[in-house]
Amino acid sequence: MASAMQRVPRRLLCALLLPLAAAVMAAACGGSDRPVVFSDLNWPSAQIQSRIAGFIVEHGYGYEVEYLPGDTVTLWEEMLENNTDITMETWLPNLQEQYDEGIADGTVVDAGRSLADNRQGFAIPRYLKDQHPGLVSVLDLPEYIDLFVTPDSDGKARFINCLGSWACAEINETKLASYGLLDLVDLVDLVSTDAVIADIDAAYDSGRAWLGFFWSPSDPDSRFDLYVLEEPPYNEACWNDGYSCAYPITKINIVVHNTLPERAPEIYDFLLEWEFTADSYLDTAEWMNSNGETPDSAALWFLRNKRAVWSGFLPADVVERVDAALADVS
Repeated sequence: MASAMQRVPRRLLCALLLPLAAAVMAAACGGSDRPVVFSDLNWPSAQIQSRIAGFIVEHGYGYEVEYLPGDTVTLWEEMLENNTDITMETWLPNLQEQYDEGIADGTVVDAGRSLADNRQGFAIPRYLKDQHPGLVSVLDLPEYIDLFVTPDSDGKARFINCLGSWACAEINETKLASYGLLDLVDLVDLVSTDAVIADIDAAYDSGRAWLGFFWSPSDPDSRFDLYVLEEPPYNEACWNDGYSCAYPITKINIVVHNTLPERAPEIYDFLLEWEFTADSYLDTAEWMNSNGETPDSAALWFLRNKRAVWSGFLPADVVERVDAALADVS
């Protein structure tokens, strides 16, 4: 009598066994049968960081890597649902309430700092500040509203908000209301960072006024000389009272789903050692923008040209495998 194994068609048997063999091989090499999924946030610094880390995770540690595109709010929900493993940029205080809840209930785990030396606020072109030296603070804006009125802004100052899918959009609207400015401005959501950059670029080309949200490090920060309007100094009381003061010094943290440290402890340990400063990003972004390249290419440029940075926080065998993979990629 044929055994149960013999009765299984060979094609079906291979289909059953090959995934198991692949999983065993991946585990032996430090990988996993489930990909490590990065939150692919919709701005350049986050995309570049994710691809740098993703290349290291894939080629240095042997894990399959995937990227799930989305925005701040949707990808936070995806992480809570365990559909993403790693978010390389969680901007605080912008996402503070959700972050605090996720940490408190144990759904997410903090993996340390990401970008350093950063700030947020409302900005105008430096040349406009030079033309109007009295325009120093957001509280001066009512005297200068006419500068920012455009044919389609309904007699109000055109204000470029941060993207509507980012947590800062609601914060900025509340801040403007606290300053008594909400009725004086026309809030504009330009949908993408590329659109924001194009809008600032058009203002610079024509020398016209521009008013909007500023965040650093960012492409607007690296491309344009912007003056950040003063606000009342940050303190916890005014922040909790309608965000009626300056943004605090922003913390940008790496956050992972709580299953990652156990499933891939070496990846979690690697993220704890992660080091990517504002200068590293701005150098990489300048190369990317000057050459019309993509975040994928920019990540490779960083790995090849900033080796002293990333190799310093990785084990020697991982560095060796990353170097070998870079040599094979055009």
